[in-house]
Amino acid sequence: MKPLSGDNASLTERVFEQIRTAILSGELAPGSLYSVVEIASQLGVSRTPVREALLQFAANGMVRFERSRGVRILELSVKDIEEIYSLRLLLEAPSAYRAATQMNDRDRAVFKKAFAGMRKASDAGDERLFQKHDMAFHETIVRAAGNERVVQVVANTRSQMHALGLSTIKTRTLADILAAHEKIYDAVLANDASGAGEAVQDHLIGTLKVLVKQSLDSTEAGEDYQPPVARLKLLP
Repeated sequence: MKPLSGDNASLTERVFEQIRTAILSGELAPGSLYSVVEIASQLGVSRTPVREALLQFAANGMVRFERSRGVRILELSVKDIEEIYSLRLLLEAPSAYRAATQMNDRDRAVFKKAFAGMRKASDAGDERLFQKHDMAFHETIVRAAGNERVVQVVANTRSQMHALGLSTIKTRTLADILAAHEKIYDAVLANDASGAGEAVQDHLIGTLKVLVKQSLDSTEAGEDYQPPVARLKLLP
């Protein structure tokens, strides 16, 4: 990890990203213990932004503080992925069903802008920008459904996915991912509630399968994986 500098607020965010990259690359190895002082020394910063960043990772289940020993890097399991996507399925598919008939003009404008941004980022091969618009796309759907608690839970889940580095870019192109979202986009704008709900389920279950296969490929068990999630019968 490289030394950092900057004000405290931006520094914590940059420390978070540096640690996240180090965990995902294996520089900070799963199962290993590290001290806050050790990480702060590598980054050339004080312990405060490091501890603040690590607390975010702890909340997302990526690290565990062990008293008088340090912080242990935890390994992302298939069960973790399944739990995240089961929750998203339960919340986002019914939200898309309702959003298709409840989305107002303002939300439609935001929704269209998010999808246009995804298409532009896909054409440019810009993964980071694509993910930014992807988040806005899904958030607009959930907000349009009108349940603020669901909005908050989904936002927390998306933050956890980001921290855990869950991405199918390793095995799918941005164009592939855009195509899955286009089905959701078309159904919502057509006021097709059933079609929107089904398209979200297709997208989430398909993504779950890809993520788990990526995780299991190292054990050569990915081909036989069947997701333990059931499709929902969506009701008005």
